[in-house]
Amino acid sequence: MNYVNAIKKEFFGGWNTIEALWIVVFVGAQIWAYVQEPDSPLGMISGIAGLLCVIFVSKGKISNYFFGLIFAYTYFYVAWGNNFIGEMNTTLYVYIPAQFIGYFMWKANMQNDQQGNEEVIAKALTPTGWLILLVSIAVCSFFFIQAVNAAGGSSASLDGTTTIITFAAQLLMILRYREQWALWIVLNILSIVLWAETPAMYIMYSGYLLNSIYGYYNWTKLVKVASK
Repeated sequence: MNYVNAIKKEFFGGWNTIEALWIVVFVGAQIWAYVQEPDSPLGMISGIAGLLCVIFVSKGKISNYFFGLIFAYTYFYVAWGNNFIGEMNTTLYVYIPAQFIGYFMWKANMQNDQQGNEEVIAKALTPTGWLILLVSIAVCSFFFIQAVNAAGGSSASLDGTTTIITFAAQLLMILRYREQWALWIVLNILSIVLWAETPAMYIMYSGYLLNSIYGYYNWTKLVKVASK
């Protein structure tokens, strides 16, 4: 019974009215997009799981990795169907392994809020950390774009850039850095452009974009709590 209560608290505890409404609205938008253009059931499943994952991340809930695993497996096949080689490789070599690595990294660094709900202990990058991050993204993006071009992938520049930003943001997420959200904001803007012809996907990324802004705000509060 204690195990069941812990699961209920993890999935349903700690949400305010606006956050709960946020979930309902964007899950509903995903379903609406699929009804309007029912081309890919996996796209809808991927969209819903992805939205739930990032919303749970923004709250610092470790259960985000459950939804993240569903998203990763379904998104791989959606990207495969659209010949987005960079996105496929990102999912296979970044998203899927990150769900397992991230879970155990977060599990060792959780704290309780005032209501007794678990949330992650967040950190912030130093100016030197920002410099290293930006230089690394620029250099890796240049070389990866050349690789995607050579492989004959679609939208090579955009696909290659989003792949590297995703890798960097996912790494910062695993390591519990607030600045992951700045990268997710950039990534989501680029991804909306990349998936402009697939309603379920660009609605998903529009939801991601708004959630990323909220995530940065909420993780700034988590950093302040962790520094006390």
